[in-house]
Amino acid sequence: MFCILDPSYSESIYDCREYCGIMSKHENPWIDVEGEDIPATIKLDPVLFRYTHPDAHILDVACATGNVSIELASHGFPVTSIDINHDALEMTAKAAIDTNIPTHPAFARATAIALPFADESFDVVVMQAFLTVVVSKEDRSKIIHEACRVLKTDGHLYIADFGQTWHSAVYRERYLRDLPVTKEEGSFLAYDEKTVEVDYTAHHFTEKELVFLLIENGFEVEFFKRDTFVTRTGNRINGFVVVGKK
Repeated sequence: MFCILDPSYSESIYDCREYCGIMSKHENPWIDVEGEDIPATIKLDPVLFRYTHPDAHILDVACATGNVSIELASHGFPVTSIDINHDALEMTAKAAIDTNIPTHPAFARATAIALPFADESFDVVVMQAFLTVVVSKEDRSKIIHEACRVLKTDGHLYIADFGQTWHSAVYRERYLRDLPVTKEEGSFLAYDEKTVEVDYTAHHFTEKELVFLLIENGFEVEFFKRDTFVTRTGNRINGFVVVGKK
């Protein structure tokens, strides 16, 4: 159940209730966050364009405020943008209207754990700083498996995400402090600056984690790069850019 939307109407953002019901089974703090509070600091790596063709249909998973979707649409690609956060989708739709781009993205409110698309619907799937906020290893695996399902044969999955940064005293302290709570090395609790309450759990990956996440869910690793990213708080942190082929 899915429809291509007219992005000029924010109320037409497709609310995939059949699939969003699954969200209630997976506590997710991002569902009701104000769109402007969703971090989006990682820039799209140009390597992605090596794996596209002019008519490539691209799925932007967890599009947040739409920076990546709009950049891709500005190159003329047909883009479908999904997020569980309705406010983020509205912001992306408005930004698309305000930007002079040849093709506007289509939008759907959906969860990446159960994508509301048929098998082999897309040429490229993009996940930009998304897996870092997926707390469960099981859910991360389901998400990559779903990406594989909706990709066409020889399609590509592009991932850019944060890496463990043990040389940083800030992150080393967070990893060690929160390990008894998160039960996973590289995961830590992020706090709301205003309320000082736990905002969400973040996970930073190792190279091995990302590689096996792909190869165990239907992909071959075609490209892998270490990088340095900047977080929403201005911290410089290790990062990875990975492209997998179905």
